[in-house]
Amino acid sequence: MEFKKIIIILTVTIIAIFGLMSGVSYAWYAYSNAETNINGTTIKETPTVIFTQTEFISSTTTMPIYDEDRYTYANKNSFNITFNENLKKYQIGLEIMLTNINMASELKIPNYKYELVQNNKVVAKGDFSTLGDSASLIVLPTTIIEPTTYPETYNYELYIWLSEDNTDQNYLMNKGFNAKIKVNSALKRK
Repeated sequence: MEFKKIIIILTVTIIAIFGLMSGVSYAWYAYSNAETNINGTTIKETPTVIFTQTEFISSTTTMPIYDEDRYTYANKNSFNITFNENLKKYQIGLEIMLTNINMASELKIPNYKYELVQNNKVVAKGDFSTLGDSASLIVLPTTIIEPTTYPETYNYELYIWLSEDNTDQNYLMNKGFNAKIKVNSALKRK
C-alpha cells in the first residue's frame, strides 16, 4: 500500500513538472517571436525598412564641404520605409537613430552635421557637438506617420558632412566616422 502511494505521488509530481516546463517553453517561444503586442494581439509585420546600400554609414576621408553642396558631396545613405496593408488600423510612430557610433573626438563639433530628408523634404538636422561619450544619437525623435494609402513607401536620405566655415580645418581631414542606422517603430490602435 505504501509503495502505491509513492508511485502515485511521483506520477503526479512528474506530470506537474512536465506541464510547468511546457508552459515556460511556450511562453519563451511566444515572447521571442512576437514583434509587437497591442491589446493582446500580436502583429508579426512592422513597417518594412530596406536600405539601398547598407544600414551603416561611414567616412574615412572627412573633408570640409559648403552647406549648399552637401547633396552632391556629403556622405549619404538612402533607405525606404514601407507601411503595408496590415498596419491600416494603427497609428504608427517612427524613430530614426544612429547607434554604435564610432568617431574621432575632434569631429564632435558644431561643424560636423547631419540632415535627414524624407521624400525630398528636410525632416531633421543637427550636429554631433552634444554627443559626448554616448554611442547613439536620435536623428528623428518619435514622429507619427499617417500614410494616405496602403501600402505606402517613404524615401529617406541621411547626409553627414563637415561644414566649411572658411577657417583652417586641416586637422579634421581624414578623421573617421561610422555608425549604424536604426529604425524603431511603435504602433497604437486608431
